[in-house]
Amino acid sequence: MTDRITCSCVCEVLKTVDVPVKRVSAVSEPSTDLLDRAQAGWERFLNTFEGVSDD
Repeated sequence: MTDRITCSCVCEVLKTVDVPVKRVSAVSEPSTDLLDRAQAGWERFLNTFEGVSDD
């Protein structure tokens, strides 16, 4: 006999919970903090190579 995993739709599950659902809001551009973290990560990545140029 084969075991089956049954999945419920998230929407159906949320209907049974008394917690308000938070929606994700889209932003048109990344935050300054995100850009700073990405720049720092990129610089750390580049520093892992020997003889990195200053491009």
